[in-house]
Amino acid sequence: MKLEAKTIIIFLFCHLLTAQNKFTISGSISSQYKDADIVLSIKNSGFIPIKTKEKKGQFYFTGEIKYDYEQAFLSVNRENVNLGITSFFIGGGNIKIDIQEINKVDSLNNIHFSNVPFVKEKKIYEEMTTSYKDSSKLAFDIYSNLKRDKFKRYDKDSLWSIVSNSRKKLLAQKVKFMELFPREYISLYYFDSEIINSYHPITVNELNAIYTKFSTNLKESELGKSIGAYIKKKQSLTVGNTLPNFSFKSNKGENFDLSSFHNNKKLVLLCFWGSSCAPCIKKIPTLKTLNEKYETKDLQLISISLDSQADSWFRSLKKYEMPWLQTCDIHDYNQGRSIGKILDVNNMPQYFLIDNTGKLVYHNEQSNDDENFTVLLKILESQLQ
Repeated sequence: MKLEAKTIIIFLFCHLLTAQNKFTISGSISSQYKDADIVLSIKNSGFIPIKTKEKKGQFYFTGEIKYDYEQAFLSVNRENVNLGITSFFIGGGNIKIDIQEINKVDSLNNIHFSNVPFVKEKKIYEEMTTSYKDSSKLAFDIYSNLKRDKFKRYDKDSLWSIVSNSRKKLLAQKVKFMELFPREYISLYYFDSEIINSYHPITVNELNAIYTKFSTNLKESELGKSIGAYIKKKQSLTVGNTLPNFSFKSNKGENFDLSSFHNNKKLVLLCFWGSSCAPCIKKIPTLKTLNEKYETKDLQLISISLDSQADSWFRSLKKYEMPWLQTCDIHDYNQGRSIGKILDVNNMPQYFLIDNTGKLVYHNEQSNDDENFTVLLKILESQLQ
């Protein structure tokens, strides 16, 4: 009987923990949105959007979130036309939303929230980052929309430099916010969604430096533990550690394992690139020079394209004529396991130099190399005499 009672208590305790992540949203909406569809989505790939309809000026949602808090988006649509959207954080419990007016620009909305966490902190974060986000997006959009055949190389390089500097300034603002609110869950959430899972070139040491500033309670939360595990994984991919093995198929249909090169080559250089990445394309002549000089001295180059479409990849291979091993990180060529995810590659270009034991001896970002591959060239010269 004692064992059964203990089991029941544990079950109820676990149930209560799970219930903490359940939420309800009761809402009212002004008459101008009569018969509109209201959709709730959450910035979580595992959350299926919930759709309901306005009924007599009211709407209602219920659901469950993965972590203690999640960022939600509520949009109002009529006849498949979006009338407006708002974002807010939700936690467990009951939330009330009164929509007087909703627009496509969140700052123009007239919405009253009750029992919504982090309203003040979210506003501060947006004030600190919005202008930097806009500048970064504008620079990247201009860069992306260039008709490359009409611009000289230095035009593209200069514009990419502007994009990179904009992103660095934006990153600095995000970090500053987290330093202001090291005990607030919203800081941890933004650290995960807006830094770790965004387009900022950032080292594992920099990530860990931010993470260590969070309070113990945050680091012991489910999300905090997940982030801690991610940082440990990323630390295992630092210079001096053995990299995990992976399999791939080349553009010529040959199958390989990374480990198969350890006995045949002294060094393997993995080159992550993409057909639309100007800095990657700029490095191709240098890679050709390295291949010509060191191929007979046991250096194996392997280029791994992060293109999402095989057609784009093949067109680039034909255009740039790279005579070393080529593969693409899509299902048909990565054996169903993303190479980029295995090695945590989130931006391009990236270069990993591996010795014949499988140990990482160079990584362009960790090794603080310059545009001329000064550090890499010194390593190659010393090891491939």
